[in-house]
Amino acid sequence: MTPNGAPATVRAVAYLINVYPSPSHSFIRREIAALESAGWRVHRFSHRRSKLLELDPADAAEQRMTQVLLESNWQQVLASVAIALASRPVAAYRAFLQAMRMARNGDGRFVTHAGYFVLACLLCRSLQAVGCRHIHAHFGTNPAAVALLASRLCKVSYSLTFHGPHEFVVPERLNLRDKIAGASFVAVVSSSGQRAVEQRYPAWAAKAKLVRCGLDAAWLDEAPTRVPQAPRLLCVARLDPQKNPLLLIAAAKQLEERGVRFQLTLIGDGSLRAQADRRVAELGLSAHVQLFGWATQQQVRQHLRESRALVLASDDEGLPVAIMEAFAAGRPAIATDVGGVRELVETGVTGWLVSPRDAHALANAMEQSLLAPAHGLQQLADNARRKVQSFDIRVSAKALGIGFEAALGAFDAKRPPGHQ
Repeated sequence: MTPNGAPATVRAVAYLINVYPSPSHSFIRREIAALESAGWRVHRFSHRRSKLLELDPADAAEQRMTQVLLESNWQQVLASVAIALASRPVAAYRAFLQAMRMARNGDGRFVTHAGYFVLACLLCRSLQAVGCRHIHAHFGTNPAAVALLASRLCKVSYSLTFHGPHEFVVPERLNLRDKIAGASFVAVVSSSGQRAVEQRYPAWAAKAKLVRCGLDAAWLDEAPTRVPQAPRLLCVARLDPQKNPLLLIAAAKQLEERGVRFQLTLIGDGSLRAQADRRVAELGLSAHVQLFGWATQQQVRQHLRESRALVLASDDEGLPVAIMEAFAAGRPAIATDVGGVRELVETGVTGWLVSPRDAHALANAMEQSLLAPAHGLQQLADNARRKVQSFDIRVSAKALGIGFEAALGAFDAKRPPGHQ
């Protein structure tokens, strides 16, 4: 029951993300929207707010509906911890011990994990206020830790979405075993990620469910334009080591040395922005390469319309939504063969799949896309458009909803008769 005596709704779920909303988390926004269209009430929580001053209008609307836990004042923090200790002291003690065990077995950051315990207290108080009994955390990092601790504190169930590659690089440091063991289910966005979970944690293989990221009707229903003749390529990715923008810039230099006409635009920002700017200048590529920064969804669409292909130089990936967006816009993709990329890109069918960390191979594929005859490139684009039609966020939301219903049903079955 909620504090005002109203019955708790079964079709309610809390979403917990480290930073939300964010330009790189548009797939989560679409997922939430699809769940709400299917009748779910989604309560949004994030650890912190995005540092970007300007957000996509859709993200700005999400921000107004998101409770940022780390923006709680000290009175709210003290009250939440005090309520947890007073109402369920044994559970609070066990949850705090769990946090300390995860610190000891993982990264050794005891103060940070104590902070996760405090965030779990804040989250529990908010969940009880709205009568929500299930948490879904995106990523197996700190949101999963807070969800696990909250499940111990206030007897809620939780589930997870793993994207990769972060979850699978250092699983021991992230205490994935504990997080998976306590979860109702684990949604994995790619077949490669699902196999990783099943192989590393065979005891809980049945918990791994393939639930791909997807696109909404705004992308899937819009008619694509024909591939342009202009020698333009587009990259939509964070400027961080995982996405390896410096490799893409090195490949661009090879194109310039070969005398290939091209324009390359990089949409995104991140920790390597300054280094990427310097590298473009050092290599004399300012006339060919533009670092655009973050862009709205409408701007991304427009850049795709003006480009012959999307290109990603990532060292690792989950299932790249940027490629799905390119396919929906009727553009093939050039991408490194990492993570779940090959579930989207097939050489000669929907684009070019190249070896990771290989600037020469990347440059070759970029050159082929720039010099390809119009009919050949359009065939790839048409194939890509057909491919992405199966990546519908409404299908993914339906699968998640089934998982949430099962988790809530199993949770209720464990509760003592008459327990509210």
